[in-house]
Amino acid sequence: MKTLEKIKYFLGTGRHSDYINKYFDESNIKSSIYVSIVVILLELFMIANVVARQFSPETKRTVHWFTTHLSCYSVLLVSALALFIYSVRHLKKQSSNRKVWETLKYIFSIVSIVFGIYISIMDYKKGEQFITLMTMTIFVFCFVVWRPIYSILLLGGTYSAFFFICDYFLPATYATKINLSIVFISILMSAVNAYRQKFTEAQKDEKLEHAQSILMKLAISDEVTGIANMQYFRSQALELINNKATEIDKLIFLFLDVENFKILNEKYGFWEGNVFLKNFADMIEKVFKDSLVAHFSNDNFVVLTKNEAVQEKLMTIRRNMIGMDYDIKLGLKVGAYKPENRECLPLIACDHARYACYTIKKHYNNDYCEYDNSMASNFQKKQYIINNIDNAIKNAHIKVYYQPVINTANGKMCGLEALARWDDPQYGFLSPADFIQTLEEYHQIYKLDMYIVEKVCRNFVYAQEHGLTLVPVSLNFSKLDFDSINLAEDVEKCLQKYGIDKKLIHIEVTESTLSYDDEKLKEILRKFRTNGYALWLDDFGAGYSGLNVLKEYDFDMMKIDMKFLSGFSGNEKAQRILRNIITLAKELGMSTLTEGVETEEAYQFLKENGCEQIQGYLFGRPIPDKELFEKLKVGIYQLDL
Repeated sequence: MKTLEKIKYFLGTGRHSDYINKYFDESNIKSSIYVSIVVILLELFMIANVVARQFSPETKRTVHWFTTHLSCYSVLLVSALALFIYSVRHLKKQSSNRKVWETLKYIFSIVSIVFGIYISIMDYKKGEQFITLMTMTIFVFCFVVWRPIYSILLLGGTYSAFFFICDYFLPATYATKINLSIVFISILMSAVNAYRQKFTEAQKDEKLEHAQSILMKLAISDEVTGIANMQYFRSQALELINNKATEIDKLIFLFLDVENFKILNEKYGFWEGNVFLKNFADMIEKVFKDSLVAHFSNDNFVVLTKNEAVQEKLMTIRRNMIGMDYDIKLGLKVGAYKPENRECLPLIACDHARYACYTIKKHYNNDYCEYDNSMASNFQKKQYIINNIDNAIKNAHIKVYYQPVINTANGKMCGLEALARWDDPQYGFLSPADFIQTLEEYHQIYKLDMYIVEKVCRNFVYAQEHGLTLVPVSLNFSKLDFDSINLAEDVEKCLQKYGIDKKLIHIEVTESTLSYDDEKLKEILRKFRTNGYALWLDDFGAGYSGLNVLKEYDFDMMKIDMKFLSGFSGNEKAQRILRNIITLAKELGMSTLTEGVETEEAYQFLKENGCEQIQGYLFGRPIPDKELFEKLKVGIYQLDL
């Protein structure tokens, strides 16, 4: 630290932060209460004493003396009273004007110092000590903390003026000079020390306050967007709903989903994606001013607002999105839920709004949907599925069904596909479309998929123990499995646990699961292949990235989506496409299997055009494991293994 800076630091001439200024003010105001009380009591005593002395002939003084002293005590009393009243009002939050405080502080200080000089001069003339001046300066400069520069100037001026006035009336002795100097230095050092201690305390408090504000912000705000996180949103929403002044029927929860954000992330990178989310969050807060806004997850946001001009506000956001500098068409889907009463929980309300939003995800002509009674039963079913998946697995309500895979050349069974069926004690048979989609939505699908792997392995053991021929089984896996668990390792452990040959297991991955730059997924598939598993590409042609998938990944089998056989009869375009897909697969070294074969015509067409395997209701619907074993025992299925 340079010399000049050290001097400025000692004198306290540097600029203080607003927090430190406020800290000094608050501390001084509290000290002022004690100082003013002491001064008030002292002056009341002195006034009473002066008045009492006038009634005794022995102590009675002149009118001039009486008037002068009474006036001095009264002025000091009034200034102390004013300081006391303001300080108390400030503590009660009834007054917080800093200018008023500064004015009262200076008035009290000046009055106290002048009073101390005047009384001490009169005492000095009589040969007495300057106790009053010393007392007043202690009150002013030690109890009320000043910057050192002010203490030096004011104390120096006070004691210099006092010395010269006293020396004028009665030349000061050596002892008087020494005593006056000692008192001056002692009070000055006490004042400087008080300032330094208070300043250090203020700095520590400021740092703690800053750290606490950061922790508080982290606790209530989202790291990416800077707006509220869901925990804070739910607590504030609950407080608002429980407020009796809130009109519940005028509130609405909104769930906002940004379309094509994933494409933006892939093209521009995650950093730019986060920039977009931050700007989008700021936009929502600006449009929905005075509303609760939070980042739900990924590209989803929630808003609790008054149900006024909602559509116009959403349209403003959509227009602003169009103006963003991206060559990707971004869209906005919004689900809404209106709370019915104060019993509404924000967590459930957001789920309702989200459910409404997801019902229009694939409806390109609909951007807004409100949750209604028709959705309630479906939503309750979803909640039931999530709440009961563990129980369903534990109690074997979920069963494995097998659908035959047929060798096209001879019509014999060459494999099986394992499918999950949920026979629930409350709902009966749940549609796979219901529970699979729900489990994926809530990232619970890995529980189902790994349960099916284990059940298939157990069924292999059962078949071996009963002397049945083992038929290869293909297993389906969700994209989320690749992120939720160590899929390749977990499947390998399960097969090793039951001693199952890997050649009996085919790993199916849907086309929609794959993307050209998903390195993690590629690595897991490489592990499967290294470990000796056959990889099947499921639902080829159902999505939009088929050709890119063929370029980036290696598969042993291509399963052609059943949509190609919809309206197959007489549809020359569909037939040409199928021929070319089969040819393309062969040129890439893949076998082909077509799903959804229901007619003899489709079967013969696929057979003639070289599709090796087929699957569909023409050859059998999915059946439970017990029925499969019975049919294998009696030889109903002819095997081609």
